[in-house]
Amino acid sequence: MKKSILKIIAFIGIFIILFTAMTAVFSNHPDFRIAQSIGAFYDEPAGSLQGVYIGSSNCYAFWNALIAWKNHGLTVFPYSCASMPIYATEYVIREARKTQPDAVFIVNVNSVDYDDLNITHIYHIMSYMPDSELKRELRDHLCDLLMLDRSQRLELDFPWIRMRQYWTEYLDEGIIPRIDGMKGASYYDNFLSRTFDLTRRYKTTEKRTPISPNQQACLEHLMDYCDAEGVRVLFVSVPRGERSAESLGRINTACDLIRERGHDVLYLTDQADAVHLDLSQDFYEIKHTNIHGAIKFTNYLSEYLIEAYGLEDRRGDPAYASWDSGLARYLNIIAPYVLDFELDVGNRDFTLKAPRGVEVAPAGDARAEIAWRPVKGAEVYCVYRKEGATGVWERVAVSEDCAFADDGLKGGVEYRYTVVPARRSGEDLLYGNFSTFGRSITL
Repeated sequence: MKKSILKIIAFIGIFIILFTAMTAVFSNHPDFRIAQSIGAFYDEPAGSLQGVYIGSSNCYAFWNALIAWKNHGLTVFPYSCASMPIYATEYVIREARKTQPDAVFIVNVNSVDYDDLNITHIYHIMSYMPDSELKRELRDHLCDLLMLDRSQRLELDFPWIRMRQYWTEYLDEGIIPRIDGMKGASYYDNFLSRTFDLTRRYKTTEKRTPISPNQQACLEHLMDYCDAEGVRVLFVSVPRGERSAESLGRINTACDLIRERGHDVLYLTDQADAVHLDLSQDFYEIKHTNIHGAIKFTNYLSEYLIEAYGLEDRRGDPAYASWDSGLARYLNIIAPYVLDFELDVGNRDFTLKAPRGVEVAPAGDARAEIAWRPVKGAEVYCVYRKEGATGVWERVAVSEDCAFADDGLKGGVEYRYTVVPARRSGEDLLYGNFSTFGRSITL
């Protein structure tokens, strides 16, 4: 009898251990971006973040934490995932305040455009959040909004049920994405390499479209919480393409409601020019900036946060060495996609337009000739070259003429060129606009 009881106890113990391990493993979603934003947030030391950027994919596409660190010494982390609904915002702020109580919380107002909540969105939000009473409150709140029945809620109570569709991916790619230490800064392929012409899709409007009663109640409750707890919160809308004027109208209505309550709104919906975004090439799709647009947006918002909230430069503090190491790795990754001067601030003159009529032609086995039309206001032109898709952009000439001959090239190699107009400012140059993709030639 004693042996039987011991066997039963041992079996139950092994089952509990295996069940706990399975739940821990399959609680995490194999989406790399969720791992690097929500998952990586929990690696940050308590009290180390000056800001937390909360919301949908606009957060990690527009905001680049390591560029903000490089240029301004800010520690502002994106706690975000694709299609995160506004309904989750208060709970995420409460969760983040457990370790970052003094941070400024930046809320993506564009999230009111996502009112198609589904169980996948809930799973994304909760997948890396540690188990707690607050997490259960969030689960119940979102499930109630969706009116899920008990059987559907089991997918959230027991994550390995939900993860059955990913088992093949787990086996092929490893259990879960490893946290990369790059503070949620994006480097997925489309973000780095793709451009999308948003010129005809970018809209602004004065229209006000009603938001749903649930969204209004959510925003009111969120602001009640921030008022009661003294939470510093900034609501931001970003310039992007929209599906319709009604979508923009909902964002406008939400911003009106927030202002009426006395909270800060940074309304950038109609401020693409102020942010210096080039609508023809600074986005990789209708609602997301690429690396070039993200750098501009990040510098703009960083300067606003410094001025409005007094965020201080933490560069040089050994307590933030992980930000330096993350930046060093990140700069190596993005080197094939950005020009050196893009990564700095105060060295641009956006009134200088990108040169038109750029032509690249072979002039022998080892020589290429580049020519372009003059740009009003430009004093010199910087010619940049890279080899193939993975080469690093390097400046090969500074010319006062609108032509340059590049010698010593190798046959059979693709070269890509772009021309940047510039003007002198003392001993330095101020760089204008340019084609991020450039023109290519293979000798």
